[in-house]
Amino acid sequence: MKRKSSALLLALLLAAPAAYAGNGHNLHGVGAVNSSMGGAGVALPNDALGALLLNPALLTDLDGSRFQFSAEYNTQKNAVESSAGPFSGRTEDDSDPALIPAFGWTRHKDGSRLAYGMGFLGLAGFGADYRQDSTNPILAPQPIGFGRVFSNYQLMKVPMVVAWKVNDSLSLGVSLNTARSALTAEPAGFASPDCSGPFGPCFFPHVNSDSAWGYGLGVGVYYKLNPAFALGLSYNTETDFSDFEWNSAVANPNLPTFGTHRKIKFKLNAPPVLVGGLAFTPNDRLAIAVDGKWINYENTDGFKDTLGFKDINVFDAGIQWRATDRFTLRAGYNVGENPIPDELTFVNVPVPAIFEDRVTAGLGVRVNENLELDAAYYHVFENRITGPFLGPTGPVPGTSVTTEMTMDSLVVTFSFKL
Repeated sequence: MKRKSSALLLALLLAAPAAYAGNGHNLHGVGAVNSSMGGAGVALPNDALGALLLNPALLTDLDGSRFQFSAEYNTQKNAVESSAGPFSGRTEDDSDPALIPAFGWTRHKDGSRLAYGMGFLGLAGFGADYRQDSTNPILAPQPIGFGRVFSNYQLMKVPMVVAWKVNDSLSLGVSLNTARSALTAEPAGFASPDCSGPFGPCFFPHVNSDSAWGYGLGVGVYYKLNPAFALGLSYNTETDFSDFEWNSAVANPNLPTFGTHRKIKFKLNAPPVLVGGLAFTPNDRLAIAVDGKWINYENTDGFKDTLGFKDINVFDAGIQWRATDRFTLRAGYNVGENPIPDELTFVNVPVPAIFEDRVTAGLGVRVNENLELDAAYYHVFENRITGPFLGPTGPVPGTSVTTEMTMDSLVVTFSFKL
């Protein structure tokens, strides 16, 4: 049993597929319960995965030992359109659906002030797969366009959490956040291109996959105003990752150094996140949660400079109704700002993180005293951004590029009380 458990954890950590985002490049929620509540719940201790994601202090209200395993089947539809003078075209994304895992374990002995837990959370990512397309100027062969555009970024967060119940009203929590990320990009648009002169032609180099480890901290507060109302607040610092490093080669065939070795480095950290919210639980059947999030991209390496992401604010709300002792219904709404400015659409073609509005719904079934099955569905409404091509001297007159996206996802979570 010990060997099987170790193998499962290793597989979750090293083989986590890409999570294709929700609020910026982050999923709006983790697990079926938190996802179906629109990602809200910083003040609502109704789920182990949601507590590990949002607020470590909530663990003091999750009695007993809880184990949750979740998988999200995520399908997105992206497309890129571009025009340059009389030429224009549109290309659909060929990305495969993503399967996003999450695992969580929490422990709080009844009557104890101490609680602790650990998670392996498929949390963030982005991806695109556009074929080379001579009818679409931005995807025309280099150096006219980018050629084929492929990206795959994945991030798994591993929070190790300790919480302490100060008194019947106040709980505090801290988490050490270890993280593992992986990035593949073709071409490597974050690297300086290989140019024949000040005005080109320019070719972008290619890189395969590399991974990086990162570390950060989280703190949380959970305060019960009275039996019906509670407040929650949490803050996760920037996760500081090591550099991605690739062995590549000079890509411009017009240069005498063509094909010679070139090392490429890129640093992409995870941004700080501040979450505050209110929970209303007037009885043991009804729960309502409302949260606000601030994601600080503008001070995060990789996002602030190379990708040009802006800080975003997110509002999410969810309602949970325990219809019977066996069945629970949930619904939610999440609205966030798009972090990519229109004028940087060109730079972010491989990063279709332009999500804004989504609706969520879910169902929980208590199979027996120790097992519950939860399912969630959410739909991200279509969004589009448009900007000009960018050249060595700035925007290129008479050009435009548009990225559009929409997404649907199904999440299933198994919850065990041990």
